[in-house]
Amino acid sequence: MSMPSPSHPRVPRGSPIAGRYELLVIERASLFIDDLGSDLDRLLASEPRATERLRLLRETTNRITRTANDAIQAYAKARRVIDAQLERADGNHELLLATRARLRSARQDLLRAISTANRRYPSEPDEPGPGLAASPIQGDAISGR
Repeated sequence: MSMPSPSHPRVPRGSPIAGRYELLVIERASLFIDDLGSDLDRLLASEPRATERLRLLRETTNRITRTANDAIQAYAKARRVIDAQLERADGNHELLLATRARLRSARQDLLRAISTANRRYPSEPDEPGPGLAASPIQGDAISGR
């Protein structure tokens, strides 16, 4: 007797909830980016040393960028999985369409969070500053096309 192949405990293989884990990653990324900005504002307000303020800003913008990149990868994966499941005749199309709608909404929330962070902590155009650089989310991976 052979053992069944292992699968992720939250999402069984062939599950009609394709892309749901990635959706959670994107939704949480938006909240996390907003929280990082709020925490940074609080820390900057209480820090008198310019070098420490710059360090805090760089660390936070790096974390925002990494979080956004992870969310972009999750979005691309979720889109591929959901689109593939929708092409199959035996899938739960209603649930997949609802998940795709939530994915689009999460994408909009992510774009808003990144845009807010870009406005709060901009880089100077002529100097490599500690703010967020041009965001890669305007590319095809998260464009929704």
